[in-house]
Amino acid sequence: MRRILFILSILLLAFPVLAQQPCGLTVDQSPRLLNLKLGMSVSEVNSVIGRDLKVKVKPAGERTFFKNYIKKPAKGTLTGIRAIYLSFYDGGLYQIELFYQDEYRWPDLGSLLRDYSSSQSFSENYWKVKNGYAKAQCDGFSLDADRVLTPHIQLTEDAVMKRVETERDKKKN
Repeated sequence: MRRILFILSILLLAFPVLAQQPCGLTVDQSPRLLNLKLGMSVSEVNSVIGRDLKVKVKPAGERTFFKNYIKKPAKGTLTGIRAIYLSFYDGGLYQIELFYQDEYRWPDLGSLLRDYSSSQSFSENYWKVKNGYAKAQCDGFSLDADRVLTPHIQLTEDAVMKRVETERDKKKN
């Protein structure tokens, strides 16, 4: 009986530690946003989004594509989107940022995280929630989500973001 209690106590103590393990996924294993994946080229992005949106950016350097649907709702694969930001560096997608219509799908941050995690097979245990903001830090990429104004989620390749920030700092000086 003591052995069983001992084993159960070890399992109970180990479970919270396991639930708080950091995300070990790499950029290649990163989830998708709107079926878009980090590292995609502009032509790959256009083939995924199709005729609902035509992304045009120059192939070299840092480039950002922005489209909003404030006056006219998005349709097709972009249904529910209020605004989309796509950031490219030397032709590769390094950041995807989506703002959704306020009434679209998720009444709170928890439901956004649950829905995203289940649709992407991305463990809910990776999210750290504090003051209405959620962050998942993985090996080479990060996910941020909130519902402060509207549902919002952002996927970023961290190493490329650091390069972009370094180049921005050099241009300022």
